[in-house]
Amino acid sequence: MDEDARLLRTTFLLGAVIDAGALAPMLHPRLAKLLWGFEKSDGRYGFAMRMGASLMAGWTLLLFWAARKPFERRAVAPMTVQVIAGLAAAEALAVKSGDMVLGKALPSWVMQAVLTLLFLTGHARTIVGSARARIE
Repeated sequence: MDEDARLLRTTFLLGAVIDAGALAPMLHPRLAKLLWGFEKSDGRYGFAMRMGASLMAGWTLLLFWAARKPFERRAVAPMTVQVIAGLAAAEALAVKSGDMVLGKALPSWVMQAVLTLLFLTGHARTIVGSARARIE
């Protein structure tokens, strides 16, 4: 495996591990309170968290799957960036509405920014590598 595919594989695996870690506060109210400051875990909030957790688990599996053949499955990278943008926007709206304090969102935004950079870089490098291989 070349260096470009290795970077993308590592990024897919990192994203999968982070997604798996995000499941914990989605499924355990005490962790949600610690990380996000949310106390309620029943009713609509609990329902939404369980729905979101199923999607997060699915994306985690997708990233593990993409890591197996990163070059062939590189299209998962820009799709993941779109998901990250949606999560960041949801957090921004929560901060704006006062449902989440800024200090709770900042670590997530930093992690999302790093992941976005890695996914975009890995994807771009595999595209350039593919074009180079066709020319040669």
